[in-house]
Amino acid sequence: MSNYPDISHYHPVEDWSEVRAGCPFLISKATQGTGYTDATLEDFIRGCEENAIPYWLYAYLNRGDELAQAKFLVSTCGNLAGDYFRGYALDVEAGNAADDVRAALDYLEGLGGRCIIYTMYVQYSTYKAVIVGRGDNTAWWEARYGRNDGSYSSSYPPHDGADLHQYTSRGSCPGISGRCDLNRLTGTRAEDWFTGDTASAITGATTGGFDMTLNIVQKGSTGAQVSSLQSLLNGKNGAGLSVDGICGTKTVAAIQAYQKAMGLTVDGICGARTWTAILTK
Repeated sequence: MSNYPDISHYHPVEDWSEVRAGCPFLISKATQGTGYTDATLEDFIRGCEENAIPYWLYAYLNRGDELAQAKFLVSTCGNLAGDYFRGYALDVEAGNAADDVRAALDYLEGLGGRCIIYTMYVQYSTYKAVIVGRGDNTAWWEARYGRNDGSYSSSYPPHDGADLHQYTSRGSCPGISGRCDLNRLTGTRAEDWFTGDTASAITGATTGGFDMTLNIVQKGSTGAQVSSLQSLLNGKNGAGLSVDGICGTKTVAAIQAYQKAMGLTVDGICGARTWTAILTK
């Protein structure tokens, strides 16, 4: 049976081999507010990358200036996340104003990738408009524990339409220390939407935009994502590229120049880290 835990420094991974065997994907806290970074963030990302485990990173939103908090999440994680990063999530449970949550989510959705918004069952009416109005590539994650005894009870389901249900904070998952949050898939999004392993997940992730974790631009790439990149590079560093949708020698050189200026790995390939820097800095 698969496990779908979400974790933080309170319950870090202790045995990556066990987690790799039992968890199709992981979700971890990355930031809180505009100044706190989870102490295990870098170890968590490194472990997921080394063990080929898809992962999501979330921000716990303090009340107030939620947009700045979303930007802090991206700026903190952008240069750390690697090939198995699947997207960002917003943890909304601190009495945040709905309009401010909407602004933060708009920002993440504007990056073009997949997102998750987490809300509490009892706060559904507060955030209903945000939940209903979320983008096609944003999943809804809802917490409802019921007895909170480590197992799921059908007497305490989430609201209709939730894609992921956090049903306990006292679960047990091989390879993860102590009692941890556990989740179950409940909506129309299959597991591969969260892992990004199949063509169907990739198609869903690119509807209405591009996913910076999947649309890698390198020499020989063609299409709208190349045109977008060329326009951005022209604006960022005056690259003087023809916006023709073809990644040739000049576009590769412009990517390399930008990567060098930003302290990124200079490989001429625009993957998740380079996309994040271009879109947010």
